[in-house]
Amino acid sequence: MNFRSLLRKWWAWAIVVLLLLFGITIVLTKRYFTPWLKDKLETTVHAQTKGLYTLKLYGFSTSLPGARIAADSVHFIPDFTVWEKHDKAAKKGTPQKDKVPRTLLDLRTNELVISGVNFLEILQGKPLDVRLLKVQQPVLQVTEIRPDTTQQQEPLHKMLQGIAKNLHINRIQLQNGTIRIKEGRKAKTDKIYAANFTIEVEDLRLDSASFYDRNRAYYAKNLALESGEVGYSLPDGTYKLQAGAVKANTADGTLNIGDFKVLPLLKYSEMARREGKAISRIKLTVPEINVSGVNYSTHSRYSNLAAKRVVIKNPSLSAYMDKKNYVQRGEKPLPHDLVQQLKTGLTIARLNVQNMQVRYEELVPEATQTGKLTIENIQASIRNISNDKNLMSGKTPAVAHVRGSINGTAPIKATIRLNLLDPGGYHTLKGSVGPANAATLNPILEPTAFISIKEGRIQKSDFSIELNRTKATGNLNLYYSNLKVDVLSKDEDKRQTFRKKILSKIANKVVLKSDNPKEGESLRPGPINVARSRKRSVISYWKDCLLSGFRSAAGVEKLGADLQDPNR
Repeated sequence: MNFRSLLRKWWAWAIVVLLLLFGITIVLTKRYFTPWLKDKLETTVHAQTKGLYTLKLYGFSTSLPGARIAADSVHFIPDFTVWEKHDKAAKKGTPQKDKVPRTLLDLRTNELVISGVNFLEILQGKPLDVRLLKVQQPVLQVTEIRPDTTQQQEPLHKMLQGIAKNLHINRIQLQNGTIRIKEGRKAKTDKIYAANFTIEVEDLRLDSASFYDRNRAYYAKNLALESGEVGYSLPDGTYKLQAGAVKANTADGTLNIGDFKVLPLLKYSEMARREGKAISRIKLTVPEINVSGVNYSTHSRYSNLAAKRVVIKNPSLSAYMDKKNYVQRGEKPLPHDLVQQLKTGLTIARLNVQNMQVRYEELVPEATQTGKLTIENIQASIRNISNDKNLMSGKTPAVAHVRGSINGTAPIKATIRLNLLDPGGYHTLKGSVGPANAATLNPILEPTAFISIKEGRIQKSDFSIELNRTKATGNLNLYYSNLKVDVLSKDEDKRQTFRKKILSKIANKVVLKSDNPKEGESLRPGPINVARSRKRSVISYWKDCLLSGFRSAAGVEKLGADLQDPNR
C-alpha cells in the first residue's frame, strides 16, 4: 500500500487529526493554560487566606492529555505580620474572630507531581479527585503561636473548604521528609521533630463517611510510615524523648520503635531548684519496642490508645534523688492516679518487659555517700492496663507478674493486682525474696538507714500485703539464720562511734533475733503495718512494707524510722 492509497483510508485521517489536536493542545497548554493555572493557584491561596499565606510554584507544568500537574519545587510561605493584624482584629471582636489559626505552616518541597487530575472538575469547583500525589523531600515547619485551649479538636473534614472539601487521593507518596514543630516564633529548639520519613497512603477520602469507617484510619484505607530520628522535648525543658527509628502500619496494626531514650536536659541541681523540692532525675534507654494489635482506627477518631500487645526489650533505667540538700514536698502519684488522670482512653491487653536493668541512687539527710540499689534481669508480664470501666474493676484488675534479682544476687518475685480505677488506690502485693546473702542489701542500707548487715543468710521468704492510698497491712514470713548487724555512725570516716557500738551489741545480743525460726520453735511472723508517706514514691511505699515485715520478724520494730508516721 503506497502513501496515496493510505490517505484514502478514514482512520488514517483520524490519526492525523488527533495528532494535530494533540500538538495544538500542548502548545496552548504551555502558552496559555499553564501560566493561567499557576497564577490562579497562587492568587487563590493568597486571597482565601486573606494574605496569611503566599504560594510559590517553581518549574510549574501541566499536561491536559496526561492529566498531570508538576512543579520542580513548591514553597508555602506564612506571613507573621498579617497574622498579627488578624489576631488584633479578632481580639476586638470583628467578624474575623475565631478565624485566626493558632499555628502557622512553612512548607518547602522539591519535586511535586499530581497525576490523574480532572481539570474540568477543578474549573467547575468540584472536589479534588486525583490518582497520585508524589512529593520529594517535603520540609514542614510548624510554629505554634499560641497554646491550644480547645477541649476537643474538630475533625479535619469539617474544617476543609473549596476543592479540598471531600478530597480524594488514590495514592500518596511522601519521600525523605522532615517536620519540625516549635512553640513561638522565637523558639530556638524544636518541640517535636521527625527526620527522613517516608509516608505511603492508600485511598485517602476526606469526608465524614471515611472518618467514621472502622476499616479506615486517618481517613485512609492504609497508611504506612517509616521515619529516622524522632524527638519530643517536654514543655518545661527538663527532658527529651527520642527515638532512632519509627515504623507504623495501619493495615497490620503494628508500631515499631528503635533506640528509644528519655534524656535529662538539665543537671540535678537545676531540676530540683526549678521544682523547689527533691526530685528523681531519670535516664531511660530502650533498644527496641514492638507493639501489635494497635487500633489506629479508634485513635484517629477519638485519640484513644489501644493495643493487644507491647513488648519492651532490654530497657535500662537509672534514677537519682538527693534528699540531703533538697526537701521532699507534694504528693507522689500511685499507678491508679497516673491512669485516672489520662485525658484519653487507654487499653493495653498485655505488656511484656524483657531483661530490664534498674539502678537507683539516693542521698539521704546526714549521709556522706549515696546509697545504691540495682535490680537486674527483670522480666515482667502485665495484663489489662486500662482506664475503660467496662474492662477494669475489682474482679478484673490489672495483674503484673515480675521477677528479677536484687544487686544481681538476691532473687525476687512478685505479683501485683491493681484495680486502676479504684479511687482509694487499693492493690495487693504477693511474692518472695531469696535465697540470698543478707549483706547483699548493704549498698542501700548503709548510706540510707545507717545499718550494716555483717553476717546472715536469708533461706527464703514470702509476703502478702494489702495496700491503699493511706496505709498497708500484711505479713512477711522470713526464714533466716546467723543475722548480725552494725548500727553505723553518721559521721564521715567513722564506721561506728562508741555509742553506736554499744547499740550494735545490744541489737545483736539482746534485741535482734539472729535466727528465724529458732531451733525447736515455730516461725516468727513478720506483721506489716505501714502508713503511706504521700511525698514518697510507690516503690518506696512497697519497700517500707517489706522493711516493716523484716523488723517485726527480726524483733527490731523500733530500729530506724517510724513506718507508721505518714510525715516521715
